[in-house]
Amino acid sequence: MLNNLFEGKYSMTLYDIKEDWDNVKKRWEAWWNFDLYDRPLLMVTAGKKDPSLPPELEDFKYELLDPERKYTDPEYMINKTLYEFYNTFYGGESIPVLSHGYAVGHALVLGCEPGFANDTIWCDPLPIKQGEQYPEIKFDEDGYWWRKLLDMTEKVSKASMQRYFVMPMWGNHAGDNLLICRGSGDLMLDMVENPEWVAKSVRYISNAMIKQFDALHELAPLTGLEGCVNYVSAWAPDKTHGFDADLSCMISPEKFKDILLEPLIETMRTVKYRIYHLDGVVSLHQLDTLLAIDELHGFQWVPGEGRTEIMQWIPLLKKMQEHKKSVLCYTSPDKVLPLIKELKSEGLCICTGTETEDDARRLVDSVMRLY
Repeated sequence: MLNNLFEGKYSMTLYDIKEDWDNVKKRWEAWWNFDLYDRPLLMVTAGKKDPSLPPELEDFKYELLDPERKYTDPEYMINKTLYEFYNTFYGGESIPVLSHGYAVGHALVLGCEPGFANDTIWCDPLPIKQGEQYPEIKFDEDGYWWRKLLDMTEKVSKASMQRYFVMPMWGNHAGDNLLICRGSGDLMLDMVENPEWVAKSVRYISNAMIKQFDALHELAPLTGLEGCVNYVSAWAPDKTHGFDADLSCMISPEKFKDILLEPLIETMRTVKYRIYHLDGVVSLHQLDTLLAIDELHGFQWVPGEGRTEIMQWIPLLKKMQEHKKSVLCYTSPDKVLPLIKELKSEGLCICTGTETEDDARRLVDSVMRLY
């Protein structure tokens, strides 16, 4: 039923809907370099004023009752993204991206098995063989889940037909994958009782993920679009990743430096544009260490439930900017202009959403008038 969508009968592409694309690219390039092209970046989305939905998508079931299919069926992922593509106004620097919802994908290729719920995927820790103290953590390049992730990436990328971007990763980075494989309680004990095993395991997983990223980056350009995106939907003219280490929220800065930092930096060096997912106040004790990483261009700041009012974080965002690190943050539309007036314009990206396309356009215009 949906072959026309995949074969390009409907020829509208990103380049047709993305207004001011040449300047959008220049703004992103400046942002990555903690610079300013003409104004701060504003990623704003809204429902499209006059959507033109292809007949093949009119009966598409956006919310599936089968959680497993939601996360494993590439046709559903494609149709969901195309449904959003045709119904969404992408204002400012926002762009359509296939968002698959995985956080455990790179743990699956290490031997974990998934569980599915409507809004998440999880994994139980790896089993431990009789007589062994630790689980076997191994990247099987011929394993089911790695072949599955490669296959899904190829299919969703080819089906884009220049309509949406595909991020070349399927989940968290090395430390968090070890946390999934081992289990949080046991891993915290390991940090004390056998930090050498933890460091060795992080290094193994990091090296395996570098191979995985290289392979996935080869497939993402099948979208036919220029540039690359990461999981925070930040566009870059070359390879990019969003990096994270939620495990760092549970360990000291010393443990972070001793075990996670060097493999993290080595992974960063395999791509050209790097942003770090800073996840809430529990992560802030690692900020000084992260600010000192020359390879890191910027931060995605996610304050956490109950702390989302952005103006309270002005001192934190200013600290990032003082260290020449770009900032990507989230707020309500009414706080966009006040936020811009408080912060440097260089390296600033604000993400928001409005009720209507007209509201989104007015917001972009109001930001432009400041400059």
